[in-house]
Amino acid sequence: MNKATKILIVQFAFFASIFLAARFLIVHFNLLSGLWIPIVSGLLAVVLAPQFKVFKIDGKETVFMAWLFSKKGKPITWL
Repeated sequence: MNKATKILIVQFAFFASIFLAARFLIVHFNLLSGLWIPIVSGLLAVVLAPQFKVFKIDGKETVFMAWLFSKKGKPITWL
């Protein structure tokens, strides 16, 4: 499996976990109702989920992660 496929799976896992956590909290505390629950959960997940990108540096593929609370992308070695 190449790095781009791994990144897609990991990025989806982060998005899904944030989406489900936000949805659970909104439903649990009765903050919203109806169609607004998945819309707000999706927006929160899009904003808070980290982004992963692959760059070729010196002929080697390197994975970087960026998200809302970091100013620069950080290299990821576990992917």
